[in-house]
Amino acid sequence: MVLAVLHLAALVSLVSLLIPVWLKLALAVVIGVSVGISVRRHALLRAAFSVRELVLKADGAVEGLWNGGRRFDARISGQTTVLPWLIVMLIELPDSRRLHPLLILPDSLPAEDGRVLRAWLRWKPI
Repeated sequence: MVLAVLHLAALVSLVSLLIPVWLKLALAVVIGVSVGISVRRHALLRAAFSVRELVLKADGAVEGLWNGGRRFDARISGQTTVLPWLIVMLIELPDSRRLHPLLILPDSLPAEDGRVLRAWLRWKPI
């Protein structure tokens, strides 16, 4: 729902921009595609590269499982954001220069697991 609301806010903000109408329409299409991809990947977990499982390691690394069944090893970026109502984990894959975002809302985990994750993210080795 948060993803949809943020994309809707982006669409509404296009109205006040002083750019040609054709450019506003093009940007609206891009935002529409973005919401579809984001919801499929992060909310519905339907994409092959959606993260299904993470195992936190003592050395600050993580081991994960993609929706497609492949396992991966990675590190969590120092740019990860931890808020009371949202965790945005940025996963650094060894073979990629791009960060893979993982959005975690409070109701995505049992309360105790959420506390463990927040503590691990705060105190993990860099």
